Amino acid sequence: MFAAVKQQKGRLDILFANAGGGTFSPLGSITEEYFDNIIDINVKALVSPVQKALPLFQDGGSIILNSSIAGSKGNAGIQHL
Repeated sequence: MFAAVKQQKGRLDILFANAGGGTFSPLGSITEEYFDNIIDINVKALVSPVQKALPLFQDGGSIILNSSIAGSKGNAGIQHL
C-alpha cells in the first residue's frame, strides 16, 4: 500500500492508525500465547504501519494513533494492553 502511495502521490501528509481488541480471560489464566496475541493486536498492529509510512512523511505531517476504550475504561476479565 505504501509503495503505491509513494508511486502515485510521492508522500503522506496524514496517517490514521487504529487497532484494538481482546478477549475475556481471568488474570490468573493468561498464557504467554494469549499475551503475545494481545500485544500483536494492540501494539504491533499500530507500530508496523507507522514504521513503513515514516519515509513518506515530510515536515508538518501528522500521525494519529487510536486504540480501544479499554485503556480508559476497564471491564472485568478483559485484557487490553
